[in-house]
Amino acid sequence: MNPNKEKANSISNLPAGGDPYVYVSYELDYFIGYVAVIDPVEDKVIKRIQVGMNPGPMCMNPVEKKLYVVNTHGNTITVIDANTFNVIKTIRVGTLVGANVEPVEIFFAPNGYKVYVANSVDHSVTIIDAHTDTVITNVDAGPGTPFAITSNQNSSYVYVACKLADKKDYIVAISVDNNSTFQYGNEYELTFDGIHNPLTLHPDGHTQVTLGTTGLLTYLDLFAQSVPRTFSLLDNTVSAVFLDNEYLFCTTEEGKSYLKLLVGLELDMQGNDQGYTFSEIPSYKGQDKIRVSRNQKYIGVTIQPTTFPTGGLQILNPTGSQSRLVALDSIGDLAFYSDTKAYVGELSAIRPIDLATATALPAIPIGYATDTRINVKNIISG
Repeated sequence: MNPNKEKANSISNLPAGGDPYVYVSYELDYFIGYVAVIDPVEDKVIKRIQVGMNPGPMCMNPVEKKLYVVNTHGNTITVIDANTFNVIKTIRVGTLVGANVEPVEIFFAPNGYKVYVANSVDHSVTIIDAHTDTVITNVDAGPGTPFAITSNQNSSYVYVACKLADKKDYIVAISVDNNSTFQYGNEYELTFDGIHNPLTLHPDGHTQVTLGTTGLLTYLDLFAQSVPRTFSLLDNTVSAVFLDNEYLFCTTEEGKSYLKLLVGLELDMQGNDQGYTFSEIPSYKGQDKIRVSRNQKYIGVTIQPTTFPTGGLQILNPTGSQSRLVALDSIGDLAFYSDTKAYVGELSAIRPIDLATATALPAIPIGYATDTRINVKNIISG
């Protein structure tokens, strides 16, 4: 019996079925891929699982019993049992044979129990049956490069952001029910950076928010679709989280030192907004990742060093009325464990942050002491 596993599973204040581990994808010697399992009680690695080449984004199923890992240079997804840490299966994605399809993003849609993988070079989205972990189909994403995905439990669609040249970026909506697709947005000169996720959804699952140089709103459900409309208050935004309290927090372009906050932004079937409030929240230049903690007690924004000697993690409460900055020397990916800690990626380690005190704790080395050239990629927890 693994004492660390027993201890981590005994943590209180986790939701039923909640997963108590933190997972870190990393690469060793620019070739060998691993996932490190972190015990958040002891803040140390308790398992290293070998996966495919250049592992990156990860997701879990809603009951948090399986971990899906993207192997960007292997054209595959590794499926891991989150109880035993054994590899269950390796799934090939994309349509190209004998060439790199470069999967770059993965998303689990709880409404439909399917996994969606964006294949950037293949211009496709692989849809996986999460019950059997087999490929259902590969859908065409059009001429652009798919790179980001969103949906929620109330949505009838999964949305995929695709990047194309000359301000012709667009969104592909995929029906959760029958996997049919349609495109929209390329007539509005959308411009995504191709790195951050520019898509989010209102909690009701109908109002889809598109961020970027030009902001866009669309109402979409099984029975109606409004004509997409530009929305100037969302211009020059990058990425966002939409909370259950209908607070929409948006990061802004690199040179801006504030977050945008809209409350109650929602469309009806005709595409009319239902009233909202707008404000700007002081932040810092170099906003990068934005995440929300499991029970939405905290919002976190990583700050890349631009005007500061160091960057850091900005921690906000769910209304944005309180803000603290934890200064950090190295800033990579960001994930929350429960509502007690955040984890920020460094080059070869991850840094725990105590959220109650806004204090950086000792870094957790990801590889062994004898390892060289470790490159930490992504972090998730549940």
